[in-house]
Amino acid sequence: MKYVKLIRLNNWVKNLFIFLPLFFSSELLNQEKLLSTIAVSFGFSLVTSLVYIINDLFDLDFDKNHPDKKTRPIASGSISPKTALLVGGCLFSFGVIIIGLVCIDALLFTLFYFVLNFFYSIKLKQVPILDFIIVSLGFVIRILIGSEVSDVFLSQWIIVMVFLLSLFLAVTKRRDDVYQYEKENKINREVVDKYNIEYMDKIITVVSSILIVSYLLFITSEDVVERYPSNSLMLTFIFVLIGVLRYNQITYVYNKSGSPVKLLFRDTFLQVILVCWGILFFFIIYKTQVING
Repeated sequence: MKYVKLIRLNNWVKNLFIFLPLFFSSELLNQEKLLSTIAVSFGFSLVTSLVYIINDLFDLDFDKNHPDKKTRPIASGSISPKTALLVGGCLFSFGVIIIGLVCIDALLFTLFYFVLNFFYSIKLKQVPILDFIIVSLGFVIRILIGSEVSDVFLSQWIIVMVFLLSLFLAVTKRRDDVYQYEKENKINREVVDKYNIEYMDKIITVVSSILIVSYLLFITSEDVVERYPSNSLMLTFIFVLIGVLRYNQITYVYNKSGSPVKLLFRDTFLQVILVCWGILFFFIIYKTQVING
């Protein structure tokens, strides 16, 4: 179990973003492309595990004093830094081999992701604003990897939407760190003293507003309407709106926006909204293929 925690197996769910280009291209049921995307997603997950380990090593002093993170294998001392790096290095090697065998361009994006996050762990996480921008760029890189491996054109709308969504989640997560710093005098990372709650709340308001408007523009754009001629597109907006409002409720009312992954696994409301959105969009895109196939 400690090794499962070490490699952050639960965080592998983030790599489902790699499937988005294939999903929106109407080719998710293409067996060859789907299998290739699954393989690359798995390989990328192995690579990200080393990224998490490196990040834990640089955050070791902060994690030891964190109420939740102190139970992580490295922070608790159940796994030594040397063993953690050895495990991470092996996983990284296997991941790189898997991705390289499937798609060289996807491998280049993966290596860029690794280098970017390495410098993020060393220094860039201490630079205000840039700290959550880099996290958001990581999700954009994921969909670029998905685009390469599935040979699918990536529209600017998908890139914008993914960046805004990941930025929204990253800022709300950082707000949780700032909240603990101001209200409970707990420093979870060096950058928190460069922010305050009021500033973070304003950023969240701006980003969530732009996210909602951008999604509305996305589903009403000429390209999307021509590709998916369905009156049900507007219904997907309702789920997005409710999802954003729910996440803001968790952030402002309950002050528990620390980990998007944990919220996804724990909050039934968000799970239902996400599943409903996914099923509806799947029906809009693939109903003809399902009916005829």
